[in-house]
Amino acid sequence: MEQMKRKTVLTGIDGVYIPVSNRKQSEAWYIEHFGLEHGGDYLLAGRQEVFLRERLDQQVLTFRTNQWLENGESYEMPVVCFRTLDIAGLYEYACSNGIRVGQLLEHNWFREFDFYDPDGNKLKVWQPNE
Repeated sequence: MEQMKRKTVLTGIDGVYIPVSNRKQSEAWYIEHFGLEHGGDYLLAGRQEVFLRERLDQQVLTFRTNQWLENGESYEMPVVCFRTLDIAGLYEYACSNGIRVGQLLEHNWFREFDFYDPDGNKLKVWQPNE
C-alpha cells in the first residue's frame, strides 16, 4: 500500500510588506492617521504585522483588473485591505486631514473606501455591515 503524502497547507497571513521612500516618516504617518502601533521592526494593525520597507525603485502596491467593479471596467486594485470598526468616522477623519481617498462605497454587506499613503501606495479599508 502506497503511503499517502501529507498535504502542506497555508495557515494564515503573517505579515504584509509596503514599499516606502522613508520608513521613519511612513511609520509616523500610519501611526498618526490610522492608529497602527509599533510592534518591534514592524507596525501592528490589530494582530496583523505591517512591514514598511524602503524601496529601491518607484514601485507601488497596485495592479489593474477588470474583475472588481460590477460593470467590468478596469480598476486599479490595492494589494492590502485593512479592516475597521468605524468606517464612516475613519473616512471623515481621512478627508478632513488631507489624506487622498476614494469614494466611500456602500455594498449589500460591507462598506469600503480606498486611500493613498504619502508614497502613492493605494490601500483599501472595509467594514462589514452589522
